[in-house]
Amino acid sequence: MKITYRLLVLASIFFFFCSAALAEELKLGDRADDFNLQDSEGEQYSLNSQEFQGKVLSIFYVDPDEADMNEHVSEALKKAADKGVLDRTYYKGFAITNLKATWKPNFLVKAIVKSKKKKYQTVILLDYDFTILNLWGLENDSSNLVVLDKNRICRYVYKGKIPESEIPAIIQIIKEYESK
Repeated sequence: MKITYRLLVLASIFFFFCSAALAEELKLGDRADDFNLQDSEGEQYSLNSQEFQGKVLSIFYVDPDEADMNEHVSEALKKAADKGVLDRTYYKGFAITNLKATWKPNFLVKAIVKSKKKKYQTVILLDYDFTILNLWGLENDSSNLVVLDKNRICRYVYKGKIPESEIPAIIQIIKEYESK
């Protein structure tokens, strides 16, 4: 009985830690699987939400402990949109916060989310159970960026800290697919 119980516990631990590693990885040219997530006010969103329809999407999937890792990219995309380099009619950037990856309590993360939401004037969704990590095979405990065209085909994916030198390429990819 003790051996069976131990095996069950070990199998559960293995499954929990490996589930993200076993996720199908979203690659360039793949159609992104849809999701249903809420923002901090409880509003439901999916890739088909009205706010995202007909737009190229840049989606940051972020562990709250790594929230500033790619802030330089968020700032550059916001600046490009503010200057009209990226057309907000055909482009939308937003973030998804990986709540399960952090030690911080949800109420604290939600306060941080509200601050970022106000700063970037955008949607920030809450992922309580690795939904996106499992759907798209992104990196846990990190910051990831995915760019999807209007048909939800992956045109760019980066896991981890994005080098400054990548920013012009990201902007160019978004501009290219705005007009398609």
